[in-house]
Amino acid sequence: MNEIVKIDPKEFGIEESKAADIAAQFKPMLDKMVELETEYNQVIALPVESNQTARKAKDLRMKYVKVRTGTAEIHKQQKAFYLSAGRYVDGWKNAQLFASEGNERKLEDIEKFFENQEKEGIAKLQAEREEIILPYNVENISALNLGQMSDSVFENFLLGTKISLENKREAERLVEEKRLADLEVERIRQEEMRLENERLKKEADEKEKILAAQRAEAARVAKESADALSAQVAESARLAKIEAEKQAAILKSEKDKADKLAAELQANKDAELKAQKEAARVEAARVAAEKKAAKAPVKEKLKVAIETLTLVIPESEITPDIYSNFNGFKNWALQQIETL
Repeated sequence: MNEIVKIDPKEFGIEESKAADIAAQFKPMLDKMVELETEYNQVIALPVESNQTARKAKDLRMKYVKVRTGTAEIHKQQKAFYLSAGRYVDGWKNAQLFASEGNERKLEDIEKFFENQEKEGIAKLQAEREEIILPYNVENISALNLGQMSDSVFENFLLGTKISLENKREAERLVEEKRLADLEVERIRQEEMRLENERLKKEADEKEKILAAQRAEAARVAKESADALSAQVAESARLAKIEAEKQAAILKSEKDKADKLAAELQANKDAELKAQKEAARVEAARVAAEKKAAKAPVKEKLKVAIETLTLVIPESEITPDIYSNFNGFKNWALQQIETL
């Protein structure tokens, strides 16, 4: 054990007696090195995965450091006094340094075993979690400290990322559904207008045919009567003209009524279409409000409920007053909610 460090003074041209003096200066440190050798072998044999092993390795390494720094101090002193034996002293110092540093490095590896494992684990977990959230279009993934997040924090982050993407897709889907619904409502309105115009035209044509037949019949009767009696012909012609004018007036009245009815039907359809669009808008707003309100506190839920209230009524003389009072109620309700 005493031969842990051995230097031949002849290699440096130093007398035996002088060499013995120098060696004596280093002997206390060499003795400590011998003492530490047994403890070193014990620590090396311990399981590296143990926290206790890491603590023992650190403590032993610090003892080696103390011996090494003590040796360095002896080296400094000896070299100052024995300039001619400088190379010999360097040999002792370097020999001890070589013997100590190897042990120190080994002990430091043991000491920092958990620290290095933790760094490797964080890097591995970072890569695994980046792969998990990659499909959710998260920007600057590498800048996020995913590997250092706890499992619960990462799960919440992942859940929020999924919900954000789902909400975006749901909003896009609702916009597309509304666009298609508007197109269908407009198509139905155009088809109803076309069918209504065709019906009114058909009715007018049929009435015109009846009136034409009546005029033809009146002309026939008038001609036959004229052959019998010119006076009767004249009277019949007069009566026929009166009747024709009467029928024309009746036809005009009927046509005016039909035009008025068509205008009323068109107005009703326009109002109905407006109500349908408003109902669709209200429904979309209600769905969005329900989703928002489901996550909001009571105060926010009340605000959303009042703000999404919608009133759709037919046009009349009192409609503006009703809308005004309705809006006044909403403003009052919102002010009351703010006092909660």
